[in-house]
Amino acid sequence: MTKRTVEDVARALASAHQTEDPDTKEVYLSTAPDEVRLVEVSGSVDTGGEVLPFRFAAQPASGVPYPSSVILLSLDEWRKLKKGELELPAGWGAVKALKKIA
Repeated sequence: MTKRTVEDVARALASAHQTEDPDTKEVYLSTAPDEVRLVEVSGSVDTGGEVLPFRFAAQPASGVPYPSSVILLSLDEWRKLKKGELELPAGWGAVKALKKIA
């Protein structure tokens, strides 16, 4: 059996997250070789003014063979991130390098 790629797993997680939170407007992937790093923009998230990842261990039995991190952003935080008023965590790369996956 072929091992799923980080992007395959990221797309599956993004889809599941959008199903759970229909106000999720967009989901982006920050490329990392052995970790799923998602940036999710949701209309149901309050603006906290911080860009903090929530980290999760790999769950191979559930089809998630990589650890994952998710940053939940309000629409306002996403605008500020794109304008350079907020920053992604170290190692996540530039906002312009994020790949839209949902």
